[in-house]
Amino acid sequence: MRIKSITLLVTAALSAALVGCESGAGEQAGAFKMPPQQVDFVMLTSQDVVFTRDLPARAVASAVAHIRPQVTGIVIKLLFEEGGIVKAGQALYQIEDTLYQANLTSAKAELVRTQANLQASKSELIRYKNLLKSKAGSAQKFELAQANYLAIKAELAVREAAIHRAQIDINYSKVLAPISGRISKSNITVGALVSAGQTQVLTTITQLDPIYFDLMLANGDLRNINNRLRSGELSETKQSATLHFSNGSQYPQRGELKFSEVYANPSTDTVTLRTQFSNVNHSLLPGMYGQIELVQALRKNSVLVPQKSVSFDRHGQASVFLIADGNKVEMRSISIGRSFGSQWLVLSGVEAGEKIITTGLQKIGQGMVVVPVIKDKKAG
Repeated sequence: MRIKSITLLVTAALSAALVGCESGAGEQAGAFKMPPQQVDFVMLTSQDVVFTRDLPARAVASAVAHIRPQVTGIVIKLLFEEGGIVKAGQALYQIEDTLYQANLTSAKAELVRTQANLQASKSELIRYKNLLKSKAGSAQKFELAQANYLAIKAELAVREAAIHRAQIDINYSKVLAPISGRISKSNITVGALVSAGQTQVLTTITQLDPIYFDLMLANGDLRNINNRLRSGELSETKQSATLHFSNGSQYPQRGELKFSEVYANPSTDTVTLRTQFSNVNHSLLPGMYGQIELVQALRKNSVLVPQKSVSFDRHGQASVFLIADGNKVEMRSISIGRSFGSQWLVLSGVEAGEKIITTGLQKIGQGMVVVPVIKDKKAG
């Protein structure tokens, strides 16, 4: 009996100990709980964004003049410095004009003789007219005198035109610069014989200020911008241009869009656009390449979201995580447009004032409670 009592006491003690252990373990398990996930977020704001496009471009001179002679003769003077700057109207070459001076003198003498003949024929016409009135002369002689007067009068106009032509030849014997710009080397020397209408160019003048940069824009992109402008989504703004070079530097002067071509290239389906830049120091030369950042339009009251906060499913649908009431996570699908730096333009799905989660996206899910930590006061 004594042994049975001792056995019962030991069993009861062990049971009590086991119950106590299980109770303590349960209390500890109930006390341990995962804290809410901390996440960074940004507050969305609306802003005006400028639509720009970066395109390669090539420099083109604003004007090029190929100098050719208008008269035939020997070049007796070179009146410019090769490679220098010339002004419009400046003399470049002097062609020997002795023959043209003689032609002018001869034309003037012929004019004087014709004027004298005209005066004599006029007096004869008046005399026959008076005789005809007094019935002392015949109508036939009067008509002949009148025809002779008109013929000499027409000849007078020819003589005046000959003088004008001779004077033009003399003027053309001095070859002038039609535009201002930098002149290239001379292709002929003093003593060379040049001819009117020859194919060989004497020299070339290139106008460098202003200078153009031509660029190619896909026809589809141009239509897209124009359609969005017509729909009212985008607003027109000054279409300025910024020039960047391959070494990363930027041209200090901003340019402007001059025009877009009226037809598309059928082989590339692109449209040529021309931008203009001031080039006072002539640091930009025709043929050089650059990158043009062209301002195309303005989109008002736009919302941008950081690219790192946007996820895409296997169908390409974009979505973001928002912080809703009670700090609960809400997953929402959005429609995005083009990128602006490290951000996406949101076309629909979120609005200004909402909180977008930017970190810890792999550790959160729909309906979870999180601890928001503001990273930036606003996106943009």
